[in-house]
Amino acid sequence: MIRGKPIHLLAAVLAAACATTSRVDVASEEAAIRAVNRRMEQAVASRNADAIAQLYATDAVFMIPNAPAARGQAGIRSAWAEFLTPNVSLSLSPTRIDVASSGELATDVGTYTFSFTGDQGPVTDRGKYMVQFRKVGTEWKIAHDIFNSDLPPQAPAAAPVTLVVLEPSGDDMTMNAAAGLTFQPLEVPGFKSGMQLAVLHGDPAGKGDYTIRLKFPAGYTFPAHYHPNAEHLTVLSGTFLLSMGEKEGGPLREYQPGDFLYIPSKKPHYGGAKGETVIQLHGIGPFDIKLAGTT
Repeated sequence: MIRGKPIHLLAAVLAAACATTSRVDVASEEAAIRAVNRRMEQAVASRNADAIAQLYATDAVFMIPNAPAARGQAGIRSAWAEFLTPNVSLSLSPTRIDVASSGELATDVGTYTFSFTGDQGPVTDRGKYMVQFRKVGTEWKIAHDIFNSDLPPQAPAAAPVTLVVLEPSGDDMTMNAAAGLTFQPLEVPGFKSGMQLAVLHGDPAGKGDYTIRLKFPAGYTFPAHYHPNAEHLTVLSGTFLLSMGEKEGGPLREYQPGDFLYIPSKKPHYGGAKGETVIQLHGIGPFDIKLAGTT
């Protein structure tokens, strides 16, 4: 009987511990968390940022896509305030709520639908969320909140473009249709035959501004030369070949349609065309070509 006393004493202690440990009513806690979700939906619909912030713990973290995390009730209130546009509504649909055995933590995973009226009209977003709840006193509070959309990202809206047209006094706008351009043979001493010239604007031999196009046959090459004035060169078609320098024989770089080159005045260069190629030049005249080494 004496030996049995410790055993009886241990059994009594365990029985007392079990009697004082209450089991978590999972169904009741899940219902309480669903009630918090309903309060969130109502606060969003009424555009009440203060009520939304009160649903979070004081040290909560709200993780928003494409933005820094909002921390604390004040930060979360500010973050939510930006979402509370006209006709806003939120619908939360939990797919799984897990309540910890301690009854102090819970995780809510589900889907959402968020609608509002934006600058371009009604907008509806759908996605998923995961929220961690923590018991604060007798209430469930949101401790961590993260969501992301199921919809593909939208391209940013194009920035507005302001078009400024400068019309010098006394000058008229001129236009040359590409189909009506006429190329004429351009013979330059020291250059191979085959290069052609079309004048779009101005007088290349004069002192004003000019715009011309040069056409080169496939395989055309031109020797090292320079121009007294700077050139603005744009490749329109084909493949334009160019290398800077007075001494020929170096590697040629290829330039494709749309490429732009600025060639300073009196800087020798040489090159050619890989296929039939058209370039456009504009600058201040007179337009002249001088072989490298000459004056």
